[in-house]
Amino acid sequence: MSSLKPGGMGSKLNPNVKPVEFANSMAEAIENALNDTLTADGMKTFAVNTNSQEARDRRRLFVAVAVGVVAYLKHNTNALTILDALSIPTGDSILVSTEPGAL
Repeated sequence: MSSLKPGGMGSKLNPNVKPVEFANSMAEAIENALNDTLTADGMKTFAVNTNSQEARDRRRLFVAVAVGVVAYLKHNTNALTILDALSIPTGDSILVSTEPGAL
């Protein structure tokens, strides 16, 4: 079973390397989506493979949104319904698994 990884800020000690806490996370997917929309509008994109103060300032919002979404999903699984092929609820439940210590 895979886990949702909301993402984290990691240490700010190395400004040249993206923190592992951020890499392959929901927050990184949000950052990538922002860059995609900027590209589509012909606008300048952000450097994504750094841990500069500018990157950290931007990512703080992405991490907060991702952590909030994952926490919401984890605490409101009853709002998610599994349907069969005929759109009838199956009665099965959903477990939202998160990576411990993501922040």
